Amino acid sequence: MLAFFRNNESFTVFWLAAYLGALRLPALLGWVAPPEGEEAPGGWLYLWLLGGLGASPLGSAIAAAGLVFVQAFMVNRLTDKYRMMEERTWLPGMLYGLVASCVPDFLFLSPALVATTFLPLGLWQIFSVYRRPLAFSAIFDTAVWFTMASLFYPPASWFVPVGFLSFFALRSFNRREQMVYVAGALAILIIVQAALFWYDRLDDFWTIQLAHFFAWPQISFPQDLSPRLSVGALGVLLLIAALGFNLYYYKRAIQVKKYIDILYWFFLTGTLSAFFRPADTLDGFLLCMPSVGIFLGYLFQSSRNNPFLELFHLALFALALVVQFSGHLF
Repeated sequence: MLAFFRNNESFTVFWLAAYLGALRLPALLGWVAPPEGEEAPGGWLYLWLLGGLGASPLGSAIAAAGLVFVQAFMVNRLTDKYRMMEERTWLPGMLYGLVASCVPDFLFLSPALVATTFLPLGLWQIFSVYRRPLAFSAIFDTAVWFTMASLFYPPASWFVPVGFLSFFALRSFNRREQMVYVAGALAILIIVQAALFWYDRLDDFWTIQLAHFFAWPQISFPQDLSPRLSVGALGVLLLIAALGFNLYYYKRAIQVKKYIDILYWFFLTGTLSAFFRPADTLDGFLLCMPSVGIFLGYLFQSSRNNPFLELFHLALFALALVVQFSGHLF
């Protein structure tokens, strides 16, 4: 199956759509129910634009599948544009689609899934400033994208300071550019608050955003088998992504190593934000899945043991389906 994605041909996008369709078929056919736990409430913009879309399980599953397809394409374009891989392939996008569909909580529309769309856009702008003397527009746009993500999913606000620090890892980040970044973050908030002030809804905005921003975790191991499998599958993927740093750095250019460092920052931030949030579902971990998909792309591209990789990929694919069907099988 990996052979279909070891190329840079444009028609492979149809294989990607078919691959995601197969992974998400149980949710699209109604065989997987939406998460029953306390879902993280969305930000003000999510409630205003998409609040009613999640009421229908089928509509939610279709919207989530389409959104993950777009995100997988964006992740793949990000790695191609900045030559992060030895060869240009569709593996990063395909593997992002796999990890973003590995547990039932990821199969339906959620605020975290919508906010994840803005992460590749912000990373694109961050990576573009490397050795660029004038990058005011990219710096401004980075702050705008991450602030927009926080309006859909308040815990994504952690990406705003991480994006700010990322510029220091790529080149000198002077005072004027820092002010541009702050202006980009404030610009969206000022526009939204001006509109809400006109309709006398300003208090509602801050109540929603601040109430859903942070919560101390209440860690408890699930009792049922299905959520146990979900936690186990997600934990395996996070461990594989976190522990393979020697492989990711091996024989990479300095520029790519800096990009990998930034991906690790966002991986850690997304993981922590999933723990410190007011909910007990797993959809918050979607924020770190773009980094996980790219890291797995390094793993699958670096090894020449293709039969082993095929078996490993099939095992991950089968694990995702077993986790999805576990509520009916057991």
